[in-house]
Amino acid sequence: MLNDDDLRSSVQIARTNWGYWRDVFEHAGPVAANPIFAEPGKRFSSFCKEYSVHRTIRAGMQNEFRLTLMKLLPAAVSDDSGQLLDQIEKHVRPSFGTCNGTRGMLSVISKVAAFVRPERFVAWDTYARKGLNISSGHNPNASYDGYADYLRTFDDAWNGEMGDRVRRYISKNGTNSTIEVEARFQRRVLDVALMKCGNRKMSETW
Repeated sequence: MLNDDDLRSSVQIARTNWGYWRDVFEHAGPVAANPIFAEPGKRFSSFCKEYSVHRTIRAGMQNEFRLTLMKLLPAAVSDDSGQLLDQIEKHVRPSFGTCNGTRGMLSVISKVAAFVRPERFVAWDTYARKGLNISSGHNPNASYDGYADYLRTFDDAWNGEMGDRVRRYISKNGTNSTIEVEARFQRRVLDVALMKCGNRKMSETW
């Protein structure tokens, strides 16, 4: 169960991260026009490096991958189930994945989805998956049948006691902005808390 110290730290990390990427998280226009996709690709490159997903994109293909994702992601994130993200991953991996297209790309695809629609999507993150398993009383290394399966399990936590703990903590301790009472911010707080539960070492700048 999440305690106040866990939540205090998770809120601060999510708050700092949100401030740095505010224009991306709060973009209200079409997904394809989100600043993360802006030309000439410097923001996307910075994102990939900061979140260590550049290693999952074949060398020299990052910009082409950005343009491809910019075309495919709008339809995919309109599907709340996450199933289309699984389909996109299978579609782009042969062309853009490392190890001759055998290495999975759910990490980068889901992280972009979580930035352009934070009210719905969360990252496919090793530590968060482990933390969700631990907090749910399951084997820490239990696997998921793709991204949609993980998203359903995260939603169960969000709609249950763990999500309630996040909401109560923020309601009780106040916020720095009106955004922090919204689900799009609070789901990121839970995501951070799960990563920490999965033993990811995180600084306040993430």
